[in-house]
Amino acid sequence: MWRITMWHPDHDDGQWVYLVPHWQARTEVAARAVAAARHADRAAVMTDPPRLLEMVVGEAAFRPAVRSKERAVAWVALVQHDAITERGWPLAAERGERPRDEVWRQRVREMHEQYRQRVVGFGDSLADIMTSLAGTDAVWDLTSYRDRFGRIVWDEVRADIHKSALSYTWHTPYGVVWINQG
Repeated sequence: MWRITMWHPDHDDGQWVYLVPHWQARTEVAARAVAAARHADRAAVMTDPPRLLEMVVGEAAFRPAVRSKERAVAWVALVQHDAITERGWPLAAERGERPRDEVWRQRVREMHEQYRQRVVGFGDSLADIMTSLAGTDAVWDLTSYRDRFGRIVWDEVRADIHKSALSYTWHTPYGVVWINQG
């Protein structure tokens, strides 16, 4: 289940939360689009539609049915080797000429082991990961990512994590995993 929280970037007048089932939106981008469409429908019938339509996604969290760091890391390794697409497992005809022989399996195992050792954090959302890092060497000071109302702008945090391409966060069916790739 996706939990999409929307708020107004210029006003501190509350937030709207939308729950989007995983079967309806398999990726974060799709879940954001579903939540934005629902929000637009609701805003159209409210007393101040223009202001409500200016709201943006403040946080996206995925609540997996099975929460597992090990499975999340394995999923990332499989995605990196084109075994899984954003639509799921491809059919044999869709795979084309990519054989899955013992050499391919060994590469997936090696990447899985490397990623297992490089996990920075794991949770249901980036906020969950950052909270779990408190008191560790990997903790981030999130002060510069706060808006004038004290809310953390998670898209900016994620952009800085990805900026150097040395680490990346992955949304998987088992949770969000932050992997150091440097």
